[in-house]
Amino acid sequence: MISSDQLLKEIEQQLALAKRAPNEQVKREALSAVRALCNVMLSDSKAAIAPSAPRAIQLQQPVTSLNEQPLQEADANGESLFDF
Repeated sequence: MISSDQLLKEIEQQLALAKRAPNEQVKREALSAVRALCNVMLSDSKAAIAPSAPRAIQLQQPVTSLNEQPLQEADANGESLFDF
C-alpha cells in the first residue's frame, strides 16, 4: 500500500510542475495528476476509516428426504415427466 506521505510528495511535485508549466496543456496534465492522486488518497482514507469486516458465510445443509417414494397426485397421468 502506498503511504499518504508518498502521495503528498507526488502531489507537491505535480503542483510544482503545474506552476512552472510552459503551456496550458502541461499545466492541465499536472493538475489532472493532482486530482487523481487526491482521489486515491481520499479513497484510501475511506477504506481505512470503515474497513470491511469479514462476513460469516452460513452454509445450509441440503434438504434430504427420508421418504424416496414418488409424489402421487390425483390428476397425474403417470410417473414420467412426459406423461401429461
